Amino acid sequence: MHKYVFILLLSPLFSNLGTAQSCLSFFNYAKDDVSSAILCPAAMKADIEQLHEHILSTHPNPTLYCGVEAFVNGYKQALAACSTEKTMMEFIQIVNTYLSVMKDSHTNLNARDFLYLGPKDRAVLPFFTVKIDNKFYLEGMYKNAIPVGAEILSIDHISMDSLFELSKRLSFSEGNAMQARDEIAQRMMGASYNLIHRAKLTDKAQVKLVNLKGDTIEYDAKYVKSIRYLRDRSGEKERPIRYFIDQQNRCVLTIESFDPYSLKKFKKRIDACFAEIKEKNVQELYIDLRDNLGGMLRAQEYVLSYLNANSAALQMNYLYKRSYYDRFARLPFYQEWQFKQRAERVYPNGLISQEYDFYKSPIGTTKTILYEYIPQNQLNFTYRGKCFLIMNGSSMSASVLFAGWFKYMNRGKIIGTPCMGSICGTFGNSAPYSLGHSNIHLSVSTLKFTPKNKSKIELNPIEPDQEIWIDRQQLIDRKDPVFEFLKIDIKK
Repeated sequence: MHKYVFILLLSPLFSNLGTAQSCLSFFNYAKDDVSSAILCPAAMKADIEQLHEHILSTHPNPTLYCGVEAFVNGYKQALAACSTEKTMMEFIQIVNTYLSVMKDSHTNLNARDFLYLGPKDRAVLPFFTVKIDNKFYLEGMYKNAIPVGAEILSIDHISMDSLFELSKRLSFSEGNAMQARDEIAQRMMGASYNLIHRAKLTDKAQVKLVNLKGDTIEYDAKYVKSIRYLRDRSGEKERPIRYFIDQQNRCVLTIESFDPYSLKKFKKRIDACFAEIKEKNVQELYIDLRDNLGGMLRAQEYVLSYLNANSAALQMNYLYKRSYYDRFARLPFYQEWQFKQRAERVYPNGLISQEYDFYKSPIGTTKTILYEYIPQNQLNFTYRGKCFLIMNGSSMSASVLFAGWFKYMNRGKIIGTPCMGSICGTFGNSAPYSLGHSNIHLSVSTLKFTPKNKSKIELNPIEPDQEIWIDRQQLIDRKDPVFEFLKIDIKK
């Protein structure tokens, strides 16, 4: 009898223990679903504390754009938001809200990772939308027959406005480039939907839309396996540099990335373009950096070497913080050995000696080094004709520095939409990092690039001289709004 009573007394205890363990202390990409997995408060708080400490030890200046008070408050609010159990999706938003306080586009998490790294049999509905006059129009829907330009009202009773607000919470900004953030958020709406809506391959998504005839209809959209969609996307041919010269002797140079697989091949392709410009005596050059997410400064500076009509030196301040994640700490062993050998041969002279002093400094040391030189190119040629720069909200990082130089040097008109960055430079050289419990993969900046001519912090974005947005008819006709404006016939 006493044994029976003892068991009865223990039953509620075991019941409570079972309830307490219903949340997860660790998230597993392969088996846990981002929309439904519940994280324990202790695990989330531990991750926020870990992230905060990592930022303080790694980031060159996390309060530069926001101030100490806003940064500390962002941290406290993130901790407070983790007081109760949250879904993984909710925790992602908590983390991103904290990171966004810094207004640093290079310190971020990419919510799409949960689609790429999640279960390969996950069913997704990949689509892209464009916001025009406060309405959302379809730019494309993978493996479905909804016409481009149809107005999307909702998907599975989820309104497009609510998806857009979620996408903004999952996006980032650099400085006060809020228009660029909103432009990127539009591109994120498909990913946002798939993150909050777990589907089976046999399911259908109910899309409510207004078709091109003006009729409101419902369409049952098919899902596809995420692995199939990603495989198809990876098979698309990459052409990071394209150019053509039209019948009016105008050259359009499109650079999709400053992060080439081979810098040597990148330079060779740029050389080929400007050799043809020189040979044909081109008088108008249009450089298209839309959707160029940045990359190597040496790549963008090589392009600048052909445009530097005044032979002016590039002057850029690099703000470093010594950490286990900085540029020098992440050098492969052989490159690190080469760097030390070169520095010791010329020490204490030259720029490399300043880098060497920083390299030898204790962890936590911050140092600003001025890089100043005139960029050179293989052809020893400078294009002096009319020049135009085309950009949009997805022009980031090195593209922002390119646009800043272009504007400062008054090299020509900028057209398109505001890019993702401020006129006082950008953070960069992000290092990957993962949180211990949620396993969130994110990046944290280890450098700040500031043009020497900017003596104070200015967060205003780089505004185009001529702002151009797509209209619905251009979307339906698949016309490029910028080249329509310029009356240039694009060669595919």
